[in-house]
Amino acid sequence: MPDTKQAGTERLECIGIAGSGPSVGVTHFSLMTAAYLSGVLCRRTAVLEQNESGSFAQLEKIYRTGKRREKPVIDGAGQPFEIRGIFFYQKGERAEWYDCSERGMEAMVIDFGALTQKNQDAFFRCSRCFLVGSVSGWQLADFAALAAEKQKWKKWCEYFVSFGEEEAVKMAEQYLDIRIRRIPLQKNALMVTGESMTFFGKFLR
Repeated sequence: MPDTKQAGTERLECIGIAGSGPSVGVTHFSLMTAAYLSGVLCRRTAVLEQNESGSFAQLEKIYRTGKRREKPVIDGAGQPFEIRGIFFYQKGERAEWYDCSERGMEAMVIDFGALTQKNQDAFFRCSRCFLVGSVSGWQLADFAALAAEKQKWKKWCEYFVSFGEEEAVKMAEQYLDIRIRRIPLQKNALMVTGESMTFFGKFLR
């Protein structure tokens, strides 16, 4: 991933989203974030998949052939497809970054999947770093372990949970000494609701 200080990328706000482990809702939250940036803040927005889940390929297939079909923009191999005004890239490498710049994007959301030693440098180069975890059962240990290392990181993360009761979130905040935002439940990640507008409006402007 290029440095955000390089020429041509300064105006791009880059939001990196990573999980404390697998299956904590990183992709779902990435889509929700992009939908808010595009639909409410009216920013030209792209979402880049910088993991090996293949979720975006499945998303493209659903929107091309499913009942909720929308005509995607396909310019060839490696190029983005478009759903509801949001551009989706199935890779998040240097070429995709500069393609976003060439297309006049104003915001990029990068789906890193689970945070690892391999991807953490790229994650921390983002202008904002959202770490998603869970305070439910066995998943709490992974979230707590990463949050406990916050002093070692070069920049502070913003913490979110996708699963867990409100009381468990409050206990985790006290134990880990961090602020945790609870992501609202939403079946369709690309739909902006009143609840999601209230939620994102507190930290995205």
